[in-house]
This record gives sequence, C-alpha cells and structure tokens, in this order.
Amino acid sequence: MKKVIFVIACLFLALPAIAKAEQLPKEVTNITQAFIQGKLVVKGEGLPKKDAATSGEKELTAKRAATAVAQRNVAEVLNGVIVTGQTTVKDMALESDQIRSTVEGMIKGAQVIYEAYDSLRGIAVVYLAIQVDGADGLNGQLLPQILPTLPPPTAPAYTPPAAAATLPVEPAQPYDALILDIKEHPFKPALINRILAQNGEILYDPTKIAQNILVERGAGDYTNDVGKAKAILSERGSKNPMVVKVVGVVKFTDVQVSGDDAAGIFSANQKANFLEGAKVVFVLK
Repeated sequence: MKKVIFVIACLFLALPAIAKAEQLPKEVTNITQAFIQGKLVVKGEGLPKKDAATSGEKELTAKRAATAVAQRNVAEVLNGVIVTGQTTVKDMALESDQIRSTVEGMIKGAQVIYEAYDSLRGIAVVYLAIQVDGADGLNGQLLPQILPTLPPPTAPAYTPPAAAATLPVEPAQPYDALILDIKEHPFKPALINRILAQNGEILYDPTKIAQNILVERGAGDYTNDVGKAKAILSERGSKNPMVVKVVGVVKFTDVQVSGDDAAGIFSANQKANFLEGAKVVFVLK
C-alpha cells in the first residue's frame, strides 16, 4: 500500500514538469519556416554564476546567462535573413551603421515568450521570439532602414503585349489576389521577393508599394499548400485568387512567370490592385 501511495505521489509531483514540457515553444530557426510561421523562435540555456550563494541568485544569474545565449542565437539567425537576391541582413549591416544599430536593437528587444529554471539540474532555459510582420517585426524594423540603401532595379517595369489576343480569357468573377506555386523551384523567402516576366521585366516590386503595407505584410505571405494560401487570402477578403505556377526563379528570391501569365496578372491587377496591397502568397516546398 505504501508503495502505491509513493508511486501516486511521484506522479503527482511530476505533473507540473510534464505540463511545462508540453508548453515549451517550438524553435523556429530555419528562415523559410520563420517566414511561413510568421516569427523566429530561438532558445538559449544557461548556468548560474559559480559564486551565486542563494537559490534566488542562482535562478536569476542562470536566466541572465540563458538570455545572453538566446540573444547570440537570435543574432546568428537574424543575420542570415535574405534581403533580396543573395544579399543578407549581415551584408547590409556591415555596410551601414544605422542598419547594424537596428539589428542590435532587435536582438536586445526580442520578446521573451518562455523562461524556466530547473533547480535540480541548475540550468535555465529562455525562448526569444521576433515577429516577421508588423511594426515591431523584421519588416517594420528593417525595411525602413534598408529600402533607401537598395540600388534601383536594372530591369524595366513590365509592359503588357500590344496584341489583345494574347491576353487570357478573364473569369466571370474578377481575380482579387495572387497565389504563386513555386514548389518545383529552389526559392527562398526574403524581405523583398519580386515577380518577373520571362523577359526579365519587373511585374511586382514590393519596394514600390506603400510603406505601411510593406511593414504590415512584407512582400506577401508564405505557406506550403495552395489550399492554405487561399485560406490566408480569404481572411483578407479575397474571393477569387489567381493561381499561377511559376516557370523559374532568379537568384533564389525573384520568381518568373510565363508571358501569358504575366499578361494575365497585369490585366487582373489593373482592375483589382491586389499587387499594390501585397495580396500575394508564395507557396513553397
């Protein structure tokens, strides 16, 4: 009987630890997944100071150490975020004191979403998060600093074909958003993802849209399923998104569409202005 009581007591004591384990955030350090899920989530672990005398001091110093490790890990992930083409945040920070200062501020200001201290093992764990969209996220903090430093595009803006016969037949219900299926190509989410026609002309350049929209939505949304893409756009009021399978990718971040699709996107956007609203979803592998 005593053995049964002891086992039950052990299970009861273990319940809080089990519950905490189930509540642990999931790390999101892969940049592609961060764009899909909308945030970076990074973990750090730390030990107490060796001369910490009290249990309170041990917990405090362990959490400080874990936070410092998490911040270093955030810096590593953040510096690898692609701006456009093959240029990363780290590349731009090396060239601009202002961008470097912004990055450092984001690292120090990363949100603590979970912290805990295991007194038995003497170790603390801290999870930090940075959103992708919004004023306090990657877009809101970095894009206002980065946009003025970007060189003007070398390619011209897209010009639709003169022959109306080349334009696709328009649907009964106008297209009001765009879904790009890129699952067959090595595409990478970036702060700036452009859409090009096959001749290289620029059909969609996020740097040209209103800054408040760019800060809030970035170049668009990212997911790994066309159905999920439609659901995302539905939440933004879209009833009939145009689904286009891309034909290629340039420098990993700029997608190319066929001549017919470029004409169709241009024509549909003339009526609904979905590109100006960044109502674009990139569907990845």
